[in-house]
Amino acid sequence: HACGKTHIIRETMKTLQQRLDPGRFQRIHRSAIVNVKKVKELHPHSNGEYFVVLENGSELKLSRSYKDVVARFL
Repeated sequence: HACGKTHIIRETMKTLQQRLDPGRFQRIHRSAIVNVKKVKELHPHSNGEYFVVLENGSELKLSRSYKDVVARFL
């Protein structure tokens, strides 16, 4: 979801998250970090699950543990 490009990064998600601006980038799942300025909305699904919908239409699963953090930016 990086303008059609793929980036291979050789570090943990935790390390990457620490390097990024927390006012702009938030972790939404153990395998995904998003630019909160590109989040269009949250879509509720069954069993209390949510999906993050990005401006480009992509949908990414939002872990329950990160839901409140992401909701603050919307």
